[in-house]
Amino acid sequence: MKDRITAGFISGFVAGIGMNVVDWIVNAVYGQKEYLYSWASVIIYGRMAENTWEIVFSQVGQLFFAGFLGIIFAYIMFKLSSRNYLFKGWLYGIIAWFGVYGISTIFRIPFITSHSAVTVTSHLLSASLYGVLLGEGLHQITKRKLV
Repeated sequence: MKDRITAGFISGFVAGIGMNVVDWIVNAVYGQKEYLYSWASVIIYGRMAENTWEIVFSQVGQLFFAGFLGIIFAYIMFKLSSRNYLFKGWLYGIIAWFGVYGISTIFRIPFITSHSAVTVTSHLLSASLYGVLLGEGLHQITKRKLV
């Protein structure tokens, strides 16, 4: 792989789309109000998104963060073997989820320090899917030498 930054970003961004599809579906079914983009909106605006433009901008910001996490994963995978890449991706997704939740709790970030069981479960499932898609995406890009 010649360009780990591009490969990681693309893999992370695409995996982030899959992660957000799960999040939107669970929120629609269970009527939850804390989306993954909510985290980005609090970081960007200092509060929850209040209108369509802010939601869209926060969602794009969250996807760019997912892309950034993909870059980190690409560099980690460069140092490791590509064996069990799906497991490594899943584990990375879970660790990232736990880390983000931990940081928000430790620093008491407003609006996102308290979560319902449905929200936590939804985000855990979303992070799991993100990790698996990230591992597969990076594997496919590397195997096909797309970047």
